[in-house]
Amino acid sequence: MNKLYLLLTMKFYEKYPQLKEKEFLTQILTDTVFSTMSLEDQEVPKERVEEIVLSLLHEEELKGGQFFSDQVH
Repeated sequence: MNKLYLLLTMKFYEKYPQLKEKEFLTQILTDTVFSTMSLEDQEVPKERVEEIVLSLLHEEELKGGQFFSDQVH
């Protein structure tokens, strides 16, 4: 893996450690997607958006993604 990528990733998580917290990340992503869809006149219940976000985060966890871990892959 590229050393620069690893360095940037580590710096990013040092600057924004709360992004490693599943609850915080879920809330930020849900709010962002819901707001964007609302601006585009796409009426989707916020609960449904949250379900989709949780599902996608879960998929990434199963693939061994970086989410909610102190490890840098």
